[in-house]
Amino acid sequence: MLDDYKDNKFYDYATNLQKYYHAYLFEVDNLEKSYPLILAFAKMIICKKHYTNLTNCSDCNICHLIDEGYYSDLKVIEPDGISIKKEAIENLQKELSLKSVNDTNQVYIIKNAEKLNLSSANSLLKFIEEPAPGLYGILITENRKQILPTIFSRCNLISLKGNSTLDYSLEEVQPLLDFLKTLNSLKENFLPEVKSMFLDKYENRDKIIASFNLLEKIIDTKIKINYQIKPIFLEPFCDIIKTNLEDISNDDLIFYLSKIVQFKNKLINISNLNINLFMDKFVIEMSKCEVN
Repeated sequence: MLDDYKDNKFYDYATNLQKYYHAYLFEVDNLEKSYPLILAFAKMIICKKHYTNLTNCSDCNICHLIDEGYYSDLKVIEPDGISIKKEAIENLQKELSLKSVNDTNQVYIIKNAEKLNLSSANSLLKFIEEPAPGLYGILITENRKQILPTIFSRCNLISLKGNSTLDYSLEEVQPLLDFLKTLNSLKENFLPEVKSMFLDKYENRDKIIASFNLLEKIIDTKIKINYQIKPIFLEPFCDIIKTNLEDISNDDLIFYLSKIVQFKNKLINISNLNINLFMDKFVIEMSKCEVN
């Protein structure tokens, strides 16, 4: 159970989640050593006892079945030789298309996700973009740079690599801080400038989704700083984030966060969006927040 990992920085993040993302990408130093923690997280998503009373799940039949590998609403995919083949993903989709007979969430875990070939990744992409209610994906890799960008951008990245903080650089973080600052300070007639500022750097769907993922982490970090809670992500950038976003209130940060999540989900789930119109709506909605 997840309570066995209280000393891991991931514990606070997982146990404070208000809702689950439809897909997670875990980057680990050693898959075998990290798998028990990730499996405990999967249990938390699936088992009602596990996520409503973390300390009272020792006699849970669901968790015992998961440990034994017999729980029908948890599917685990591993490479068949040097790759994960398209047929494995198609079989996974068929199995999970059936409604849960256990009245629990369904979770699929893909080990060594970097071994998805182009065909299997494309099959998985559709699965990730159009998730059924109550269906959650967990992908695991020892090297996130080997994950196809189309898959990577649609997952919430969790790094369990040593003391890693997701390996973001200042060059990735600063433009998004500038975007938030500018958006929060400029009046409505400057909205085209704000949109251009964003699209000049993130010109396509995958880059926008990736930027939204990082924006979520930036805002989450600032909110935690404001409440004197130790941030889970972006620890090396805490001072920079605090300084750049000091004029944005908590209410405004929460508003921005809700809009980013809302529009990211639209971008993931609707394949034929016009990016220019999409960004018009995004910037207009973000600007509705009252500037203090």
